[in-house]
Amino acid sequence: MIVLLSLLFLQPSLPEDITIISATGDTLFFNELADALMDYNVIFVGERHDAKAAHEAELAILTALAGRDSNLVLALEMFEADVEEVLYAYLVGDISEDSFLAASRPWPNYQTDYRPLVEFAKGNKISVVAANVPRRAAAAVAQAGEVSHEVMGVDSVFMPDTFHLDSEEYYERFSATMQAMPHGGPMGKMNVDALYKAQVLKDAVMAASLEPWLDHRILFFCGRFHADHHLGIPYQLHKNHPDFKIAVVALAPASEKLSLKDRSGIADFLWIYSPQPSAKQPAGDPEKN
Repeated sequence: MIVLLSLLFLQPSLPEDITIISATGDTLFFNELADALMDYNVIFVGERHDAKAAHEAELAILTALAGRDSNLVLALEMFEADVEEVLYAYLVGDISEDSFLAASRPWPNYQTDYRPLVEFAKGNKISVVAANVPRRAAAAVAQAGEVSHEVMGVDSVFMPDTFHLDSEEYYERFSATMQAMPHGGPMGKMNVDALYKAQVLKDAVMAASLEPWLDHRILFFCGRFHADHHLGIPYQLHKNHPDFKIAVVALAPASEKLSLKDRSGIADFLWIYSPQPSAKQPAGDPEKN
């Protein structure tokens, strides 16, 4: 009880210019959102990787849920599965932060945006899952246009048992996003179908990374495209575990004009914030969402 109370009192102060809306259109106080999320097995929080306000929201949500569930597990898109042991070694104090960072390929905005999450988890003995497929494996699949042990090479150990490519809605949304990208960019000359397979590989690997932890409540931070509309990772997880209660929280800037219909379709809960100066975008990452 002492630990739980201390976590609750560590709740970060929230900016006044946020609005939290449920899928039914109800406006919620922050504590009402946190209480509502306790009804779910897995909670996906989708961010814009370059939004400072989104990262502040994530720390607030993590703190609130950890205060309500001492067995909470945190999962992060921002670390790849092959650095799981390094991440664990840092969390339990076996290696220094310098050693951890040297071996874990942190994103460029780690210090400002993701370090607070990892340090909170470390200080409160919260397990953290390095969920993503190694970037080199996704790149190899995008080049080859197929998912196989041969293509993934040493990273084939992370190949999931299930791999669902059957969502027409996800394919259409992904294709539209790729088509909208400048043709001179790194994706310009690549096949959309091949890129889609690499995208779904990421989703499937991240869903599979949760398998050892499904007897815990899991809080998963990822880019919005990986979770909006219950597609991406939630879709893969739901196909494998249809009885699981999965929530999606979308962190969206106020400048993203959405009708009530759009809001209810994107997520179970929408956290609207005022835009702030952008952080540095991860190098080579096509996702702004």
